[in-house]
Amino acid sequence: MTQSNRQARRAWAAARRKHIKRGNLYHVEFRHDHDCAIYTPTRLCNCNPDRVLKDDHGRVLARVKGGGPYSPLEMAEGLL
Repeated sequence: MTQSNRQARRAWAAARRKHIKRGNLYHVEFRHDHDCAIYTPTRLCNCNPDRVLKDDHGRVLARVKGGGPYSPLEMAEGLL
């Protein structure tokens, strides 16, 4: 069973609140579909990528399938 976009977005937001702490380094992987427009000259995501949050040692902290289209400012919302 797959998650709805809303459930996946809420799960991703919860994972960010739980794991991301100020002053630490994290890696975020967006695993786009092969036919996503991110690989075209427009560079705009139109797929439903899986998201993986890792710590600075490469350990997986959270994995969310299908969190909706990727926005480059998504991870900076707490900094703005």
